[in-house]
Amino acid sequence: MAIYLDDWTSGTRVYGNICVRANRAVLLGGGRDNVIENNIFVDCNPAMHVDARGLADWTKSYRDGTNNWMFDRLKEVNHNQPPYSVQYPKLANILEDDPWVPKGNVIARNICVGGKWLDLHGVDPKWLDMQDNFTEGDPMFLDPDKMDFRLRPDSPAFKIGFKQIPTDRIGLYEDEYRRSLPYDISASCGTSVIGLYEDEYRRSLPEQHQ
Repeated sequence: MAIYLDDWTSGTRVYGNICVRANRAVLLGGGRDNVIENNIFVDCNPAMHVDARGLADWTKSYRDGTNNWMFDRLKEVNHNQPPYSVQYPKLANILEDDPWVPKGNVIARNICVGGKWLDLHGVDPKWLDMQDNFTEGDPMFLDPDKMDFRLRPDSPAFKIGFKQIPTDRIGLYEDEYRRSLPYDISASCGTSVIGLYEDEYRRSLPEQHQ
């Protein structure tokens, strides 16, 4: 597994990753309201695994009240009142909305080449919001043999709204704590490596990342 959203992890965004030859590249373990978006999966088996472990036999003690600690903790913070109900509006009525059902997960604008795209375990497909995933055809990577999975300018994946992953701005970088890199990382993908990058979610970088 490359990215594991374990036991009902919810409200997490998985964006802009490149997973190559990973088993269960993204495992969504029964949680809700997660967003899996704009990732590249190459020869993964599967790229996406989604299960409904909240409905499994081994979680029955949570559902029948035998093991009630999660509900007790939830009620202790008055989850259906401000400030929790304002900051986390979907949490306000979760106890009345089939809390064990993995609803609200969005899987959108991902690229999957080779391997297997989707594996569902106990999940009704209607619980998932699947949007514009590129799972058939050639996305036209720049040089996949050299692990360069940037898209060519005429890639058909851009038509579904996929955004180029800035591989030249991701990974290890040199600073006052790491004086040199252990090997030439850029040689494996034809790009330089800087680290964090600015986008609509990270408006600016700490000084050492610039």
